[in-house]
Amino acid sequence: MFWDERGFVRLNLLETQKAYGLEEAKKQFDIASQITSDQKYKVLVDTRGSNALPDKDAQDFTSNSSSKIAEAIIVESLSMRILAKFYMKKNKNNVVKIFSKEKAAIEWLVNFSND
Repeated sequence: MFWDERGFVRLNLLETQKAYGLEEAKKQFDIASQITSDQKYKVLVDTRGSNALPDKDAQDFTSNSSSKIAEAIIVESLSMRILAKFYMKKNKNNVVKIFSKEKAAIEWLVNFSND
């Protein structure tokens, strides 16, 4: 996880088959909070090459966060696309959009305005 100079937090999921839980989700948000000095932020989540699915508690925590402005999710696999669509429906605090191409995801995120 790192700050991208184009104006968003980037999270690259690890190449693993393991699910992650609430503790890992909280760590991700703590790091993002440090990176952004507790300001609301845009985030790019790159799931390509990963099957690291959040468990139910991590999904609930992530979808109820109010720290994000907008979220672009890059997906490659069908399982991640299904999970991302479920997450979109569950998440009511910020705009979430799914992409298959990184360039399109970044363009959308950089140009996103919630005004």
